[in-house]
Amino acid sequence: MCRVGCYMPHLCAGWPSECLMAPKLYYPLFADLNGRSCLVVGGGLVAQRKVTTLLLYGARVTVVSPAVTRRIAAYARQGKVRHRARRFRPADIRDAWLVYAATDDREINRQVYRSARRRRVFANVVDQTPLCSFIAPAIARRGPLTVAVSTGGSSPSLAKKLRSELRARLGAEYGAILRLLTGLRGIAKKKLPSYRDRKRYFDRLVNGRVFTLTRDGRAGAARKEALALLDRLASQRN
Repeated sequence: MCRVGCYMPHLCAGWPSECLMAPKLYYPLFADLNGRSCLVVGGGLVAQRKVTTLLLYGARVTVVSPAVTRRIAAYARQGKVRHRARRFRPADIRDAWLVYAATDDREINRQVYRSARRRRVFANVVDQTPLCSFIAPAIARRGPLTVAVSTGGSSPSLAKKLRSELRARLGAEYGAILRLLTGLRGIAKKKLPSYRDRKRYFDRLVNGRVFTLTRDGRAGAARKEALALLDRLASQRN
């Protein structure tokens, strides 16, 4: 460890001694938000995007802001979100699992971050990476498949560019093969109790003829081929 507390001094060789701290690294994590309480402080377009995304993943969303966009107001009327039409109070974080601060008031944003940190709640202050205990990646989805891209908060524009490129590469076959694999997990566990055997099986599915058949739109033939391969591998064990 270097004298300023960096555990990876090789990353900052050649920099002045006062700049030796290595760049912050973020641990990628896919979180289950279904039914969890999430707080969004702010009511503008940025807050609206955060609210819409949280709802997509099943979160229970509370919005705190004196004024909100028409869409957020509609969400509130429909019972999709709870709207507290006032300024932020530290007690608002009491039951939250994660928090977004998306206001144009820096002091309120700092209050949100400090309150969340005291309660050990994940917090993101939009466009202020130092006030974030988590950062939201750019997301590309194909059915049940999700690919997330992050630049560690350094360049959201680059993350979005990479997301667009990945989205263009991820054809519909990736969603289809994932649905097939998900449907095979239960029967594979019964016929191939060993993790190693199951890994070998699924590796062959995604790298062989089954994936090719799925890509060509032949879902029935792909499933038949996958089940036949499973029976062959199971018989080899006996």
